[in-house]
Amino acid sequence: KLIWRLRNECGISADRLEWHGHNDFHKVHINGSTAWLYGVNALNGTLFGLGERCGNPPLEGAIIEYIALKGSLSGIDLTVITELAEYYDVVINSRIAPNYPFVGKDFNTTRAGIHAGGLRKFEQIYNIFDTTALLNRPPRVSITDKSGTDGIALWVNDFLQLKGDDRLSVMKVAKIQRWVMDQYEIDGRMSSITDEELEEQ
Repeated sequence: KLIWRLRNECGISADRLEWHGHNDFHKVHINGSTAWLYGVNALNGTLFGLGERCGNPPLEGAIIEYIALKGSLSGIDLTVITELAEYYDVVINSRIAPNYPFVGKDFNTTRAGIHAGGLRKFEQIYNIFDTTALLNRPPRVSITDKSGTDGIALWVNDFLQLKGDDRLSVMKVAKIQRWVMDQYEIDGRMSSITDEELEEQ
């Protein structure tokens, strides 16, 4: 209502209005989007939601919201989000939570065999958008006793960069799957199998 009054009753143009919010109630994106819809030209954001109290709108999330509102990329190169995360990690030496949207190490990683099966057969079943094309972040699988042969096949095919008919079937990775299950059933393992261990297998 305030934005409408500023625009329509006070005659303030959109280019002179911006929104600054915090994420105290998990409403930072909905409030920012609403401000845009009501005529605010810009919103304040910070990389990865850093800021006072519960943080400001994550810039990368705000960009995705903006694209959703516009219905197109509007010339935005989303791979920069991945580059910013790498800079944050390597140069600033600060860690982003593994499950953080868009940039966390595990944001598009599954451990479930049923999800890996979907990824292996038809990526759109599991992956909500083309993370490879848009963020330069292909979907990944982390191997546990719940990954099944689908998860192993996906990991191996991605690791070996096999495409099309060259991709290995679940039957071709059965021995690795047996080794993985032995880690949990015989050795009592609790953690995920590392990429290095899988590479050795």
